[in-house]
Amino acid sequence: MNPESYNNNSQTNPRKRPLVEEPNNDKQPITLNSMVVAIDHNNLFYTVCSICEKNLPEPSPNTHIPNSSSSSSSSIPFCKKCNFNSASSGSKRLFRVLMSIATEKRVVVVIMFDRAARVLFGCSADEVFDFAKTHPFAAASAGNALEGEMLKITLSQPKNGNARHLRVVSVFPLRTGFQPVIETLRELYRARGGS
Repeated sequence: MNPESYNNNSQTNPRKRPLVEEPNNDKQPITLNSMVVAIDHNNLFYTVCSICEKNLPEPSPNTHIPNSSSSSSSSIPFCKKCNFNSASSGSKRLFRVLMSIATEKRVVVVIMFDRAARVLFGCSADEVFDFAKTHPFAAASAGNALEGEMLKITLSQPKNGNARHLRVVSVFPLRTGFQPVIETLRELYRARGGS
């Protein structure tokens, strides 16, 4: 299959999604250089059970206090897989970052999960979440800090058949002076007089 007919086919059939730059019939991961165009800072993480890492619903706002009364314990997420109440066993957050990247030929929306996102953020999702609780615009600032960053990324097809976005398997910042997002945020808020 020549590249020209491959590109025409993907344009005429919007349900076919090429693996970014080249035809890849084996669905093997592809590595390429890219630039971060934008990050969806509204939803950077999701909550999982700390024992089995199964997704949990977000707790209601009045239940994030560890020693809350038993009347609100019904709204605390319960892990159905390992049968533990997340208030007693604990929950944690993992990164799920939706971002647009520009390659040599096009702009693509991809999703980056915890292992790859930790490279860019330099910490756990819980640390970013805790930082954002005391600095309300930290998530937006994190997105701004990454915009324009040059990265070498490896993309793969999604593992879930219903997923819509290519998945970032690994990421490597190309800029020599790159510093993790959490360090940039700490410097920014220190300069503004925050803690």
